[in-house]
Amino acid sequence: MLVPALLLGEQVFGFPKVVVSIKPLHSLVSGVMSGIGKPPLLISGSASPHTYSMRPSQFRVLQQADLVFWIGPELETFLVKPLKSVRGNTLFLAMMNIGGAHLLEFESDAPWIRSEDDLVHHRDPHLWLDPRNARAMVEGIRDALIRIDGRNGNIYQQNTENLIKRLKMLDEEIQSQLSLSREKPYVVFHPAFSYFEERYGLERVGLVMISPDRPPGARHLTILKNRIRSRKVICLFSEPQFEPRLVKVLVEGTRVRSAVLDPLGSSLQEGTELYFNLLRQLSRSFRECLLR
Repeated sequence: MLVPALLLGEQVFGFPKVVVSIKPLHSLVSGVMSGIGKPPLLISGSASPHTYSMRPSQFRVLQQADLVFWIGPELETFLVKPLKSVRGNTLFLAMMNIGGAHLLEFESDAPWIRSEDDLVHHRDPHLWLDPRNARAMVEGIRDALIRIDGRNGNIYQQNTENLIKRLKMLDEEIQSQLSLSREKPYVVFHPAFSYFEERYGLERVGLVMISPDRPPGARHLTILKNRIRSRKVICLFSEPQFEPRLVKVLVEGTRVRSAVLDPLGSSLQEGTELYFNLLRQLSRSFRECLLR
């Protein structure tokens, strides 16, 4: 657990007006701000950040913010226009632009598609699913908070050091938990888990949806069904944000198991522990479906 600021013997001087876009990022920001204040969260439910629409009250909160944390235009497309109208002295920090993060590009699972809308050369914004990136994010969050609230800098620094220790332990824990799940072929609904898969050596062999806003065509589904059989796929993972009907279509007539992966932690309680609970939940979902 993070140590409250008052137990650290530090004086809290009030806190800046901070706004955060999605739950995993909000968890890390809340951790760095532990003992100082809890920032408001824009997307608190299971809505997709690709299609979310802000309420007027949220827009007013955004207009008054001193600091806004988001992943970037690759993910929260709903924030691109509102951020352009926010007052000029507001600081924005996109996690896709912080130093020290290991970024991946989306992989296309449909090589016959070559339109400008393809994801082939676009950066994958789900960087929080690698704990090493979470460390870089926490350090970037700390630096931004100190920039606008230097009086509480010692508290932000102490909280960051505590978080980094916990992230290292979490990474080692998941490495051990998933050691037997490697080389077990599976399919996911859309390409949201590449960072987690690369970090822990998991073997994804297919995607149901190439893009979150583009339903798969009949040709892609036929090819995918053939691949599920030829690669002896063990599990097909769906997501809470997407229609599960396609999962039933794809596993029908096979022995493929199905389970749910949630990259945003939509069902988890928001707060400092959400990030750790989210990655443990992902680890458990992979392990239970691939090994049972």
